[in-house]
Amino acid sequence: MSSRWSSFPLALVVLLCGCSSSGPPPQQITVNVTPATATVRTGDTQQFIATVNGTTNQSVTWSVNGTVGGDTTNGTISPNGLYTPPVQVPAQNKILVTATSAADSSASQSANVTLANPIALVSFIYPPTLAANAPISISIIGSKFVSGAQVLLGTAQLTTTFADSSHLTATGTAPATLAVLNLTVVNPMPDGTPSAAVGVPVTVVNQRAAVRFLEQSTFGPSDAQLAAVETGGIENFLLAQFQAPTSDVNYTIPPLGMNDVHVLFPVFFQNALDANAGSDQLRQRMVFALNQIWVVSGNKVGQPDFYVPYLRVLGSDAFGNYRKLMEDVTLNPAMGNYLDMANNVKPAPGAHANENYAREFMQLFTIGPNLLNPDGTPVLQNGAFVATYTQTDIQQVALAFTGWTYPNGTPCQYNGPYGNGGSPMVACDANHDMNAKTILGKTLPAGQTAQQDLKSALDTIFAHANLPPFVARRMIQHLVTSNPSPTYVTNVANAFATGRFTSPSSGMSFGDGTRGNMQALIAAVLLDPEARRGDDPATKNPVDGHLREPVLYITNVLRAFHGTTDPNNTLVYLALDMGGEFLFNSGSVFNFFSPLYNIPAADFTAPPASPLSGPEFQIFTSASSLTRVNDVEGMIFSQTFSGNTQIDLSAYASIAGNDNNLGTMVDAMNLQLLHGTMIPSMRAAILTAVSAVPGSDPMDRARTAAYLIVSSSQYQIQR
Repeated sequence: MSSRWSSFPLALVVLLCGCSSSGPPPQQITVNVTPATATVRTGDTQQFIATVNGTTNQSVTWSVNGTVGGDTTNGTISPNGLYTPPVQVPAQNKILVTATSAADSSASQSANVTLANPIALVSFIYPPTLAANAPISISIIGSKFVSGAQVLLGTAQLTTTFADSSHLTATGTAPATLAVLNLTVVNPMPDGTPSAAVGVPVTVVNQRAAVRFLEQSTFGPSDAQLAAVETGGIENFLLAQFQAPTSDVNYTIPPLGMNDVHVLFPVFFQNALDANAGSDQLRQRMVFALNQIWVVSGNKVGQPDFYVPYLRVLGSDAFGNYRKLMEDVTLNPAMGNYLDMANNVKPAPGAHANENYAREFMQLFTIGPNLLNPDGTPVLQNGAFVATYTQTDIQQVALAFTGWTYPNGTPCQYNGPYGNGGSPMVACDANHDMNAKTILGKTLPAGQTAQQDLKSALDTIFAHANLPPFVARRMIQHLVTSNPSPTYVTNVANAFATGRFTSPSSGMSFGDGTRGNMQALIAAVLLDPEARRGDDPATKNPVDGHLREPVLYITNVLRAFHGTTDPNNTLVYLALDMGGEFLFNSGSVFNFFSPLYNIPAADFTAPPASPLSGPEFQIFTSASSLTRVNDVEGMIFSQTFSGNTQIDLSAYASIAGNDNNLGTMVDAMNLQLLHGTMIPSMRAAILTAVSAVPGSDPMDRARTAAYLIVSSSQYQIQR
C-alpha cells in the first residue's frame, strides 16, 4: 500500500509538465527608426520617429553618439525625437542617433546622420550694381552665413570677410565685360552647396552717375530706367528716349464745355510716375519745362479741349525744332486765348494792335529783353544793359501777328475760344495789317498776307543771335543747374545754333545739323562736362544743381520708393501746398518763379562774392519749407495718400529689424537718393534716430530713415 501512494506525486508532476510545454514562446522586442539616414544642416532640425515592435510600450530613450539626449558637440535630441544639430559642424560629421526601447534596453536602432553647413540665404546686396573693370566692395546681408564662407561673382572668388551669420563683405575687381553676373555665397565644407543666385549687373555707368542723370532728365530714377542707363549707357538711353512713343495720348479731350483743367492733373502724375523702362520720361520732363517757358495758364484757359492740344504741341515739338515750336505755339488756340493774339485785328488809324503776345514772345519765349554775349552773359555798355528790341519793334511784331482767329465759326468773324481747340488758328487777311513793317532791323514788305508776315517775323526772331544762349540757359536751369558757367552756356548755345552735338565721352552725335534742333540742344544740356562733373565725387562743385520745385520734389520721392498712383490721385494739391506751384495754373505769364531770381544775400550765413541764381527759391519761404517736410512726412508714413497713392519700402524694411543692418540700409538710401554724398554727421544722426525705433517695427525704421533723408536740405537740392 505504501508503494502505491508514494508514486502519486511523481505522476502529478509529469501531468503538469506535459500541460505547460504546449504554449507559444515569448515575442522578441525590436525598434525601427525613420528616417534611417539623414543629412542635417546647422540651424535646421530633423524629426526622428521610433516604432517599437513586440510590446505595447512604445517609450524609447534617444541618444546621440551614445549620449542620452546628446550634447553640444554632436547635437541634442528631445524626448520626442526632434534632433537639433550643433552650432558648428564637428570634425567628425558622421553621427548616430539611437532609439532604445524602455521595455528592453537591449532593443535599439540607430539612424546614420551626416552633419553639414547650412545653405546661405542672401536677402540684400549693396551696391546693387557694379561698374565694369573697377574696384568693388560689396555688403551682403542674409542669414545662415558660416565663418569661412566664400562669395562668388560668376565663377570668380571675391575676397570675403565674415562679420557674423548675417553679414559678409566682399572685395575685388569687376570684370570688364558688361553682363548680369550671379552672386552666390558658398559656406565651407562639409557640403558647400551655393546659395540661390542673385543677379548683379556689371554696368558701363555706375549707380551714382545714373541716379544724377535720371534726376536731370526724368521725373526721378526708377529701377527699370536706372538699369537701362547703367547697362546701356547715358547716350543710348537718350537715343531710346528720343524714339519712345509719346504718353501725351493719355491726355484725353473731355466733352466740350468742360471748363476745368483739373481733370488733367491726375494724368500728369500718372505719366510722371510711369516706372517702365520705355516710358517717355524725357519727353514729359521737357513738356513740363516748356510749359514753364511758353506759359499758358489754366486760370484763363480752363477748357481741357484747348489745354490738351497745347500740351500735345509741346510734346510733339519737344524733340523737333525750336522754330516749329515757335510757330505751333503761336498758332495754338490756347496761346491765342491766353495772350490775346487770337482776334488781334489790324488797328484803326492812330491806334495800335494788341501787343501782349508780341511782347511776351520776345521777352520770355525767344530772345529776352537784353542783348547777350554768345556765352549768355549780358552785353554791357558803360556798365548798363543793352536792349534787345525797342517798343517800336514790339508794335511792329504785333502788327505782323494780326489777322488770326479761332478755327471754329464763320471765316473772318470774331470767333470765340470754343469748340475746335485742336486745330491751329486760321488767318483772315481782311483783318491783317498789310503795311510794310520793320522788325529788329529787317523790313517786311507791304502787301504780305497774314501767313507771310507771320513767317517773316518768326524767321527774323529765330535768326537773332540772342536766341541760342537765351534758350540754352533756360533749359540748363530747368534740367540741371541754376548757375551754369559761361562755358556751359556757350557749348549748349553752339549745339542749338549748329543743330548738332557730339558727346565728349562716346563721340556719339545728336541732331540733324539744322539750327534749333531740340535733340542736339537736350543732349548738350545733359551731356556737357559741367552737367556730368558731379558723377565723380572728386569733381562735384558746391554751386551746381537747383532746388527741387514742389512738383519735382514729389515725383522724385515717389519714384525713388516705387510709388504708384491711380486716376483719382490728388497729388497736385501737395505741390500747391508746398509753395503755390499749382500745376498748369501759373499766376502769370512769368511762371511760378522767375528765371532771373537771385537768392538774397541775407539768406546766406556767408554771402557769395557774386549773386547766385536760384529761381525755385522765389517760392521757398519759411512757411513753405515747413509745409514741404510736413507733406513729405505724410507721403512716407501713410499707407496710402492723395487717393490711392502709395510707396513701397519693403526692400529696406526686410533688413531693418537687425541693428547690424541699419548702416547698410542708410548707405543704400544714400546712394539711391543722394548719389552717395551724405556727410558723416548726417549719417550718424540718422542712425541714432533709426536705432531709437524698436527693431520689432522694421517698416517704421525704414520710413524714419527715408523721411529724414528726403526732408533734408541735402536732398531738396538736386545736385
